[in-house]
Amino acid sequence: MSLIRIVTFNLQFGGCDGYGLGSAARLRTALPFLRSLDGDAYLLQEANHWQHLGKRRLHQARVALAVASAFLAKANKTTTGHAFHTAMLFGRRWNIVAEDSDRARYHHVLGWATVQLDDTAATWDIRNLHLDPFSPANRHNEVAPLQTLVGPGRLAALIGDANMLGINHPEPDWTPLPAHLRAAQLLPHTEAAADADRRAIRLLQNAGFVDVADRFGDQQPTGGFGPSDVPRRQDLFLLSPALAEAAVDY
Repeated sequence: MSLIRIVTFNLQFGGCDGYGLGSAARLRTALPFLRSLDGDAYLLQEANHWQHLGKRRLHQARVALAVASAFLAKANKTTTGHAFHTAMLFGRRWNIVAEDSDRARYHHVLGWATVQLDDTAATWDIRNLHLDPFSPANRHNEVAPLQTLVGPGRLAALIGDANMLGINHPEPDWTPLPAHLRAAQLLPHTEAAADADRRAIRLLQNAGFVDVADRFGDQQPTGGFGPSDVPRRQDLFLLSPALAEAAVDY
């Protein structure tokens, strides 16, 4: 089987300033960059306001990325009125068997697709993650149903903004983390320098998922952290063993 490339990217408020309502200069920069990666599939998070005008911005992205299909998973509204939709865009090598979203069990939304590659009969289960940024306990509940995807021989990928450390990723120095952000990352009743709450990722690890960054020794923080936050890796790429065996780069 020939190589494929899957890209994940957090747009941050739809790639636009003003919480998604302002200048689209960032998006106009991001789309050519993403296209240059020559992805066979793109999993995007924080696609704010991409539902407007018949999902026009989603389809502008489909054209800019030169892919065949685009699906927008519409998210719940947050307490401040934001809706962090996610998008899945697949190139022509993929046959879409099914696609949908789940808002009932998720703080934002889970977008999912069942796909086949290059006209093969084997199906892939792909999940576009954007987990709860505030509650480790809720993240544990959000990922619990995903354990079943890692059964023997299954081809499954959990990819996206998990808002938590990955498998075997090193503990950052939490000391600078402000008090109002600690409960979102640390074990209950601990100080800022204590351990991260890893219950959700350990659940997936124990089920059998493989963290591709860990496999290839990549411990770099992902980007986009504010001045009061602690840089860390929290945009994850988890594969079932059957797919992880075929991974050649990350």
